[in-house]
Amino acid sequence: MIKIIRCPSCGEDIVLEDVYEGMEIVCKLCNCTLVYVNGKLHVMETNEEYDLEELAMVEEEEEEKDEFTEEYEDYYFDEYDEY
Repeated sequence: MIKIIRCPSCGEDIVLEDVYEGMEIVCKLCNCTLVYVNGKLHVMETNEEYDLEELAMVEEEEEEKDEFTEEYEDYYFDEYDEY
């Protein structure tokens, strides 16, 4: 199982190839340390805890492409309709 999460400290993408109890994850950008315990990710520096799904990346690229297409689709059709 590969999962991509965002670092709660700096927002950097972190790729998790496996998730297991006691796993320690270190962000390469800000060196924030996360530990997976009892189904939650604990931020060692701040004692915050997050569900894994809270930090999981949503596939935004597909949504952004759709918004871009919709925004400019009307422009192109209107431009050609005038002639």
